[in-house]
Amino acid sequence: MWFPADETANAAALHKNLTERLSGLRERAEVDPFGDPILMLALDLTRMLDKGEVTASGVEQLVQHLTARTFEARAARLAAYVGETDPVQNDAKLDALLRTVAEGRSFEDFAAQVQSLHYGIVFTAHPTFSTGLDLSRVMAALATGRDAAGAAISDETRAALMQSVALADHRPPRDLSLSVEHSWCLEALGNAQTAMERLHGLVLRLARELYPERWTELSPRLVSLATWVGYDHDGRADITWADTLRLRLIVKQAQLQRHRRTLAGLILEAGNGATATVLELLESLLALAEKQVADQIRAAVVAGQSLEDAQRFAYTLVQGMETALVDSHRLVTLTNRALEQNLAEGGALAERLAVLKASLALHGLGAGHSHFRLNSTQLHNSIRRQVGLETGPEDPAHRRSYYNAINDLMERVQPVSINVGSLLAEQASAKRMFMMIAELAKAIDRETPIRFLIAETESAFTLLTALYYAKLFGLEEQIEISPLFETVYALEHGDQIIEDALRSPHYRAYVQKSGKLCIQFGYSDSGRYIGQLAATFHIERLRLRLAGVLQRLGLSGVQVVFFNTHGESIGRGGHPTSLTDRLHYLAPPFSRAEFLANGITVKEESSFQGGDGYLIFQSPDIAYAAVARIVEVTLVPSPEADNDPIYGQGDFSTEFFATVKQFFGELVDDPNYATLLGVYGTAMLYRTGSRPVKRQSESWGRVPDLSHPSQLRAIPNNGVLQQLGLLANTIGGLGRAMSKDPDLCAALLKSSPRFRRAMALVEHGMSVSDLDVMRAYIDTLDAGMWLHRSGRTKLPQRREELRSVARHLERLDSHHRLTKVFRKLQGDFLTLRDHLAYCRSQGLDVPPVGLKESERDDLVLLHAIRVGLIHRIFLLATHVPDFSPQHGTTFEEMFARILHLDVEPVLDFLDDVFPARPDADAPAALDFGEPATYRGGVGQTYEAEHERLFRPMRGYFELIRRIGTAITYQIGAVG
Repeated sequence: MWFPADETANAAALHKNLTERLSGLRERAEVDPFGDPILMLALDLTRMLDKGEVTASGVEQLVQHLTARTFEARAARLAAYVGETDPVQNDAKLDALLRTVAEGRSFEDFAAQVQSLHYGIVFTAHPTFSTGLDLSRVMAALATGRDAAGAAISDETRAALMQSVALADHRPPRDLSLSVEHSWCLEALGNAQTAMERLHGLVLRLARELYPERWTELSPRLVSLATWVGYDHDGRADITWADTLRLRLIVKQAQLQRHRRTLAGLILEAGNGATATVLELLESLLALAEKQVADQIRAAVVAGQSLEDAQRFAYTLVQGMETALVDSHRLVTLTNRALEQNLAEGGALAERLAVLKASLALHGLGAGHSHFRLNSTQLHNSIRRQVGLETGPEDPAHRRSYYNAINDLMERVQPVSINVGSLLAEQASAKRMFMMIAELAKAIDRETPIRFLIAETESAFTLLTALYYAKLFGLEEQIEISPLFETVYALEHGDQIIEDALRSPHYRAYVQKSGKLCIQFGYSDSGRYIGQLAATFHIERLRLRLAGVLQRLGLSGVQVVFFNTHGESIGRGGHPTSLTDRLHYLAPPFSRAEFLANGITVKEESSFQGGDGYLIFQSPDIAYAAVARIVEVTLVPSPEADNDPIYGQGDFSTEFFATVKQFFGELVDDPNYATLLGVYGTAMLYRTGSRPVKRQSESWGRVPDLSHPSQLRAIPNNGVLQQLGLLANTIGGLGRAMSKDPDLCAALLKSSPRFRRAMALVEHGMSVSDLDVMRAYIDTLDAGMWLHRSGRTKLPQRREELRSVARHLERLDSHHRLTKVFRKLQGDFLTLRDHLAYCRSQGLDVPPVGLKESERDDLVLLHAIRVGLIHRIFLLATHVPDFSPQHGTTFEEMFARILHLDVEPVLDFLDDVFPARPDADAPAALDFGEPATYRGGVGQTYEAEHERLFRPMRGYFELIRRIGTAITYQIGAVG
């Protein structure tokens, strides 16, 4: 706790008191529309603190109480989200599904179904680590009703878990780093693998029953696992080549350890027969490999510190290749031999050995496949001189010559060999990444495919450049090149980009040889520029056009891999109601059916981003529930594909989502919207990822202006909107769009699963948005409001505080810009609210999507408390002693920072200007051979200011960010 404990405080009673007050203020607002109940409650809280009716510690305990409530509510929603979590029940569901697939089929047909990858789970390191790993485990346990070992949780255990939640520090890990994120990811991967092995066991058990003569030929591969944690270099200059290779070695080590644990159990049960002999040989190979990989990891830790360290790492890597194993061939051979021996001995371990063989075949020497990512600009910069690239690759005046030049390079390219020294010497980031991959493919894992993702792809030239480097570094057969379509241009022209690339004989031959075409869609970035629903519509239309491209070019035999990079929040494409709906939302049944009709197989992949994404893989049972839902959705076609009326309303859907895009385009280009995003920025949130925070410049006193939303990344952008109380990027423009034909909207909500599923995001967004909340944050920056309050107070000191805040806000001069953009959002919000109510009145029998009333009350109350705390900080800041300019910063600039809630660096600055204690190295603290009774200003301290001002301001700011975590819980995800 930050503030001294108040033993008399009663958080539950204060919660009830403030909730009742808020309810009364809302009722009053019904007859007095000029009042804002959020601001009024914030004022009430300020007065209660002034009068001593509540203490700062009491407010802190209330925030903790509400945070625990929102945590519990999120756990309950998580349970509903993943569906059945009892592993035995999920076994039964999957067994029934697999029997349906096998019914009337030959072994060959059944094998084709269960040995074809239908889905891919990709763990990313997006900054959504809003709470600690221990609390994430608790949430998974509460959601499943089981602990990590699978034992049912008793009422006493549940109560104990909730008590730990009530006392916990609800914030990201203080030591949040790439290594912490990677360890977290490995735990999720491990639980996902456990789930996959259970699924594979079901498949093999059924095959043994139905195809007893041939079941051992099967190697199930329904779902793949992958990670890009540590391999994503897009905007991550802090991740070095040594970091990437070290983390990949750790993934290899984790898999070797996993297989050794499996073998330990098998050897114990095998007894003294021939099976045990083979298993012991297999275990010894793994033990030697694990020891060698451990040595390689130790060398990698320091490899980036000096040339000598890099040399030592290179020697350890290259000379230890054979012992460390670079492919799984010997392991698979020995596993097959053990399987044959065990069948001859009765086959008691046969199914488990077949599961081990399937795991080796699917993921090889890693807990998951590797996804590397960089930006298209990095590729262009690396090839610029070789092709004379003087403009953008899509410049109409040079486009064809660039295209021909890169094809000519591929015609002549000869593979080169590289070593760690080559990597150290290379300056171009794109070539350096290819060299990293080449080292990985040579000395760590030679068989597992490696995805190469290219952010912001807008040209076929970009893909051809990647292929050129793949050829140059000998990676053509192992690397999977994938454009990331996320910009407006790419979503509108992605099919043409792919067609242009496939018209290159080199790219076409590459795709045909690999048998797959990989394409990534970005929901987060596209959604923040054109609105989330419009982005989803454009992505689906692009999918359908791509089916036509492949058919036109005679490539229907190629598997298409669609990687849907989206998050767990509705603002980044995550569906709020269930995992099943999420999967259908990303990969609409109609779209999947179109590919099948053209003879094109599709593998869907989706990202599970950061801490929020790992949550549904935080225990073996919840991971198995997630895998079960994935298989249920992707293994058999959905009946929705045949009879959804939205696809017969092409003009309506095109115009509907074009209207959303138009509204949001206007909003994004409005400089006042940038002001709204930047006025508090991300100050109300903890840092939820390892990406380094930018250093403060020498002139940090000047408040930086956000001139365009593009200056914020997608997750912070969306996080700001969540914390301001209105999820504009999900609901913005829907009021205008529904106005085009409210009756048709109502009809489609009743009859179209696709339209209803999309509008569920809107309903959820409305349930966690509140105009009064956003207005309260905006009006907090209204100098007139503070002046108005000063005219009503009877306390002289408070009057001067209020007027001082008003004077500083006049200098800030942002309120009029904020109210202008607010009116735009407000108008559309009110229209949308009316249309949704109308649709409900037309007999829509689907339950509303969103928070329960009590959950919404808690959410709004959290906002109101935070507004009160912001006011408290502003009032305390008026008592900061004036100072002459320090480090280029004036008092006015310092106060402007406070108004932007840039509180922590300001208080650090004030700690230097007004030290709490004398400097131990000051002359007065030293012995000069004779005493002195004079004490000048040099040793002056400001303990009173720290106790009365700075420490309370820090405490209130800490509560502001804790509330940010609670709001995230209630909304469901970061950003």
